[in-house]
Amino acid sequence: MSRPLGKANEIQWREWSNETFDEAKTSKKLVLLDLSAGWCHWCHVMDQTSYSDPGIIEIINKDFIPVRVDIDERPDISERYNRGGFPTTAFLSDRGESVWGGTYIPPQDMKRIMKAVLAAKESGDIDQALERDRIQYLDLSKSLQKLPPMSSAIIDTVFEDIFATYDVQNGGFGIEPKFPQPDVIDLLLERYLETEDKELAAAIEHTLSSMTEGLYDKVEGGLFRYSVTRDWKTPHYEKMLEGNAGFLRNLVRAYFAFRKDKYAETASGIATYMIGTLQDPDSGGFFGSQDADEDYYRLSCPQRRRVKRPDVTKTIYAGWNSEAASAIMEAGVLLRDGSWVDAGKKAFRYSLDRLWNDSLGLVRHAREKELYLFEDQVSFLQSLTAMIELSTSRDLTRIGDKLIEAVDREFKDSEGGYIDVVKEENAIGELVTGRRSLITNSKWAKILALYGAATHRLELTEKAKAVMCVFTQKDVYAHGVFASSYVAAWWTLDQGAIAVEVHGLAGQDPLTVPMWLAAKEALNPRAVVLPSEDKDRTLGSADLPFAVICNAHRCSKRVTDPQELKAALRGQGPSQF
Repeated sequence: MSRPLGKANEIQWREWSNETFDEAKTSKKLVLLDLSAGWCHWCHVMDQTSYSDPGIIEIINKDFIPVRVDIDERPDISERYNRGGFPTTAFLSDRGESVWGGTYIPPQDMKRIMKAVLAAKESGDIDQALERDRIQYLDLSKSLQKLPPMSSAIIDTVFEDIFATYDVQNGGFGIEPKFPQPDVIDLLLERYLETEDKELAAAIEHTLSSMTEGLYDKVEGGLFRYSVTRDWKTPHYEKMLEGNAGFLRNLVRAYFAFRKDKYAETASGIATYMIGTLQDPDSGGFFGSQDADEDYYRLSCPQRRRVKRPDVTKTIYAGWNSEAASAIMEAGVLLRDGSWVDAGKKAFRYSLDRLWNDSLGLVRHAREKELYLFEDQVSFLQSLTAMIELSTSRDLTRIGDKLIEAVDREFKDSEGGYIDVVKEENAIGELVTGRRSLITNSKWAKILALYGAATHRLELTEKAKAVMCVFTQKDVYAHGVFASSYVAAWWTLDQGAIAVEVHGLAGQDPLTVPMWLAAKEALNPRAVVLPSEDKDRTLGSADLPFAVICNAHRCSKRVTDPQELKAALRGQGPSQF
């Protein structure tokens, strides 16, 4: 039997045994079955909420025969009574017949359900009465925030816009000037990993190859900002941190989607450039850009050594620094370069040490103490969540929680969603009115859901859904290809963010653990991968490490094979729920 937490040990739990069911028969009580495990997060939540409620404890001890089963000790019982995940909460007859079951049940619903079960038993018409209660319980979801009706037609329209602007001859989107579109590539990669559609693959690969050929600096690394012409052959030569971070993200994910070395090689050049040229070696922050110099960039490597390099603009912008930190950490994890991960961590620490304000979030840059932008807070929460994935410590959740509070307090629009800047009393002109960006709000909704999965805060998913509900179908259509972020966020919220908990690391660096790496390599856009040491848990004799996949209310069975875990997260293996 797994050890109860909180006041759940005040419940008079029995073992699964003939004697227990004889007791149920003699006392004319139903059995309350709890399927649990020491590694199951939502089992712990059930212990610390519903099963620690004094009123619930009293009812259970008085009117039921409570039985707790460790699913690892008795997989046979789990196989028969599992009701969609763990914990499973089930009511059984004294013959072990399943009367009703569910997964995690919050306290207010647990009380109502138990009373309904007892009333149905008393009336003698338990089957019919319980079915009615089950319907009422399922209908509780009606009180939750619903997503706007995203029909397949809306999604199809966004993809139609993407392919209507796709340049079949040259790759990329639009005519000229031709800019990189990393969010569009992210969305196409996400869809490709689900469908393996050849048209998607062709568009992604053609675009990345054309960009590499035309905009990538093959001498010093780094990506030029854009091309003046549609064939990518006339670069505008400045190098922007934001653009390089987005391109790096695309390349690394494309490498794992298509397994072509050229993507990893170019990614290495981008990462090396970002760290070697744009990162401040002292503070760890990433500078915003390097100047354009057409004459310089036309030179060969030996020729460049004899002339002055273009200047780097040594301002560290909060949002761009955070985006770079996230991208470089992801690249380091997936391409197995710990020095890149360290560089990303150092950049994150710069933001936390130099730009963070407990009340307002992240200031735009160190020289400007009054400017707070919503987009910077979004990017910072993304990098903070990436940091949480790299550590068994959860200390950073305090910062994440404060950030969310600051965003709600300072950026929330009275009509819903969030505006782009903290309003100033003496704002001039159009700055008097905050603007609500579909793109930035969509990115906030997605990372809010992912952070909620990482920290097990269900209410953040509801908050994220409320953000998405602010925007209409007309808003989505008006953004064309730039609605990619909205569709990506909607998919995450519609399917549900998940936490992949990798247990038993015992002080190991996650980068050395195949199970953790397999979960990251799956590239599931709605998953966060959380390492755990399990210092204070009794895990039995099971092999370590192992993983479980947890959604809003339940966790899967243990997965002990890294390839099985990767397949499950890519939707190519057996369902975990």
